Amino acid sequence: MEPTELETVENQYWIEQAEALARLEKNKDFQDIIMNGYFKDKAINGVSMLSNDGVKQRGERGNIMEDLVAISNLQYHFLMIKNLGAVFQDDMDEENSPVVE
Repeated sequence: MEPTELETVENQYWIEQAEALARLEKNKDFQDIIMNGYFKDKAINGVSMLSNDGVKQRGERGNIMEDLVAISNLQYHFLMIKNLGAVFQDDMDEENSPVVE
């Protein structure tokens, strides 16, 4: 069954998003700021702050947890882009490959 025009546009969107993300992940500045600075360093610092007595006494653990959830959400968004882009690219490749009989 052929995909509808709307499905094709949506599929192309995810493929383009995955390609853009792949380019970003190769960029040194993106690696330093997002991959290492935000996903790694900020997450590790946040987790370590959760056990800090001063943070507990001031009731700031919720704010730190929200920061950790935000990190997780962005990582999840990137994962979804990669997964959907790969699935739709595979589908497109199958549709465009010659049929061998």
